[in-house]
Amino acid sequence: MRLHILGLGPIGTLVAHHIRLSLPREHKITLIHKSKRLASRERFNGGLIRIENNGIVTSSTGYDSEVFDEEELAKRGTKSKRELLGYTLNMPEEPRKPVEPLQQIESLIITTKAQSTLPAITRLLPRLSADSTIVLLQNGLGVYERLIQHVFRNPETRPQFILASNTHGAWLKNYSQVVHTGIGDIEFGIIPDPRNRDFEASLKDERVPARNRRLEINDITHPSDLYFHRYRSLRLTVAALSAAEALSSKWRPIREVQVAMRQKLVVNAVINPLTALMGCRNGDIFTRNGSGRIAKTICTEASAAYACELQSLTHSMLKSFGDMDNQGQVPIGRLSPALQADALEKECLRVAKLTKGNISSMLTDIRQGRRTEIDYINGYLLRLGAAHRLSMPGNLMLRNLIAMRSSIPLDQML
Repeated sequence: MRLHILGLGPIGTLVAHHIRLSLPREHKITLIHKSKRLASRERFNGGLIRIENNGIVTSSTGYDSEVFDEEELAKRGTKSKRELLGYTLNMPEEPRKPVEPLQQIESLIITTKAQSTLPAITRLLPRLSADSTIVLLQNGLGVYERLIQHVFRNPETRPQFILASNTHGAWLKNYSQVVHTGIGDIEFGIIPDPRNRDFEASLKDERVPARNRRLEINDITHPSDLYFHRYRSLRLTVAALSAAEALSSKWRPIREVQVAMRQKLVVNAVINPLTALMGCRNGDIFTRNGSGRIAKTICTEASAAYACELQSLTHSMLKSFGDMDNQGQVPIGRLSPALQADALEKECLRVAKLTKGNISSMLTDIRQGRRTEIDYINGYLLRLGAAHRLSMPGNLMLRNLIAMRSSIPLDQML
């Protein structure tokens, strides 16, 4: 198979490196570079990715490359819609050749900023099909929902989706060179199949004691399956992610992954805007009581929104079963302990300590004059609160302050 990786920041590069080390060479990995300049820099470095951890550097090679650069293509005078999606990079540098048709994408791992995902997927749309698999490994929530609302409206032609939550800490020392500062894990789960195949069937197998039940890759598909071609890329993508043992990458039931993603969202809703506003590293924000009070407010608001969401989902389920008359007698699903306000506060403190030397991605975006992910972090919580008529002044304040900070050029600061 061939994996494409879009978003070669610290996490995308880290993931590419460890998947490359864990997969046999017959499985190809294509790195999609943002521009020809960045792709040329990788070629200058010998096509190597270098990862530094505790002063020890490991490297990997054997990547193919594509350039994802509309501006460069426009300069070349190309007008084909297919060419505007990118072109294959010839390595090493050779006299310019006609652009070759690009391959269909079997598996696409996306680690770009949340706000960049929809336009990027739109540009890659001609290369994606119902047989493709897309992995969303990003900060924030709401990207998948926007994709199915605006891009993949038809479930029959929609690719399979994997949602992933990452707790590794890393920063980009140079292009293709990452410092792995915080060892965490990656949990991923498969969005339920629009065609009703149960990817978690083994967890419901009553012939096996509950404590011994495990997710089984053959529940996705197997070679004798009549529809093997449709689910082949999903099976191989799950296998590739699971093989990256150095990242502690594990396939989990989708409900567990969604809890992990919601927990991480709240951590980001506290740490990212506070570090961006204060201009400090992650470990510096909880040195005063004021930041603790802000964190408590954000966590309390988020937990209340999650509880309302769970209650709404339970009522919707009862309604679909036609049992609304008895809804008052049916216990509402219990909010995960990990999403209770106190647990969220503790997680914020734990992550800030674990990544104390890191500069948050939001602070980096502010310093470089880039759009932040605030609309997919605190903004997501605000939309969730609004859907359940909850007031969320803490999240609103942080979102507005980041909007203000983003609109004031740093060189105008006194």
